[in-house]
Amino acid sequence: MSDALTVYFDFTCGYSYRAMHWIDLIPDLTVEWRTFSLKEVNREPDESWLEATSPPSVSVFAQALAHAARAGDYNRYHHAVFEAMHGEHLRLSEDEFLAIAADAGADVEAFNKDRGAWVARVGDEHYDAVEQLGAYGTPTVVLDGAAAYLRLAEAPRSEEEARTILDGLRGLASSTANLVEVFRPPAPPNPPIQIGQTL
Repeated sequence: MSDALTVYFDFTCGYSYRAMHWIDLIPDLTVEWRTFSLKEVNREPDESWLEATSPPSVSVFAQALAHAARAGDYNRYHHAVFEAMHGEHLRLSEDEFLAIAADAGADVEAFNKDRGAWVARVGDEHYDAVEQLGAYGTPTVVLDGAAAYLRLAEAPRSEEEARTILDGLRGLASSTANLVEVFRPPAPPNPPIQIGQTL
């Protein structure tokens, strides 16, 4: 069976990076990556980072370039940026993001001519997620019309593990329960001490 996901992401988010590796393990999964800005979520009142005239932000710049990269090899840009930022823990400059985008076939000259319009595209996707889905963080995954904020403790190591996560999401998406949030706390590092137990 072929599944389709929409994933709202931010390049600065380690959970989005893990989600990318999870998704990569499922070859028949169709994915639409959409931008969502954590910088915008945490902004001061009356100060947006996602308008054509907004002050520059390297994280929003990287996402704006992701829109430009859709005309080239989007996956190449997407993976290269995530691996540089999270796999190699690099702090990239605008010039380095532009070089990655150019390598992926994006028209960086056209991008540079109207950066504001590309930033506004990030804003369009971000506010669509907020207004239509109630999204507040990344990654927000949409499956069968249901949205879920998903944080993986670690990326799965096999296709079987990856599909188990997808099946779990499918179960939540199709549930008639009015779920707002599901949180599974980590197991305690040591078993709890029983009353009357000697140390």
